[in-house]
Amino acid sequence: MGKKIRTGISINCELLADCDRYLKGCDCSNRSELIEQALRFYLATREVEQCSDLLVPELAECIAASSDKGITKISKGLFRYAVEVELLILLTAEVLDVQGKDLRALRRQAIENVRQARGRVDLDELCRWHSREKGRNES
Repeated sequence: MGKKIRTGISINCELLADCDRYLKGCDCSNRSELIEQALRFYLATREVEQCSDLLVPELAECIAASSDKGITKISKGLFRYAVEVELLILLTAEVLDVQGKDLRALRRQAIENVRQARGRVDLDELCRWHSREKGRNES
């Protein structure tokens, strides 16, 4: 940072009051520091706006292209995941005769498991859990 110079400025009373309110919750130690940061931000924004004819459209195109690729990748992954889940459901329905109240209890357990795993599915852990539960039920 360069040398500091004291200057006098006139500012609207309401704006100064807003500044003081904001100052209570930010990391600036005083009005001067907050106003200096705000002025830097404003000047940087103006500079970007002046270059926006070149910078912003190209940047927007890059962001949109990357975003589209990511969305497509996520969509394909979710579709594959949904197919696998549907396959498991069909297999389960073929093998087991599950009653409505049992299904609701299993769904509640599944929701709780997914919440605890924060959406991450770990088949090894599920198999270990199932083995433990099966051992308890047989005892």
